Amino acid sequence: MFGAKKENNSSKVAVSSAHNSLVFGTVITGNLTSKTDIRIDGKLEGSLDSEAKVVIGKNALITGDITCQSILIEGKIEGNITAKEKLHIQSSGTVVGNLFTNKLIIEDGAVFNGASVMGKAPLMQKKHGQQGESSGTERNKKVQKVS
Repeated sequence: MFGAKKENNSSKVAVSSAHNSLVFGTVITGNLTSKTDIRIDGKLEGSLDSEAKVVIGKNALITGDITCQSILIEGKIEGNITAKEKLHIQSSGTVVGNLFTNKLIIEDGAVFNGASVMGKAPLMQKKHGQQGESSGTERNKKVQKVS
């Protein structure tokens, strides 16, 4: 009763709130893999494979393909992007490559040059090595806001 220690049978689960970051001024040549959220503000010459959320900062430049759960793009990407949940290109963002996602958001002022494929079936095709095909010629244009 008094002074007796209680036994704690509950198991403790470690929750990771750590985020990976590639800071401005850093250049990496090679492929990156991340199990947690990652933010890139530097330069990556290679692919990025993340099991979580990816943020591409305003000064970032990625030359390579990206696969992730969701992505927020403020900088520049030259490569194909597969986002299983959501792909968001902000007004400062530029993407030259094809997009595969369930939900696509392109803000007014963003630049997108490539093809986009939406839905779960295209994501499965991309996963198994089949590339989506553009139904028209690719052209460089500013994306206009759709109401």
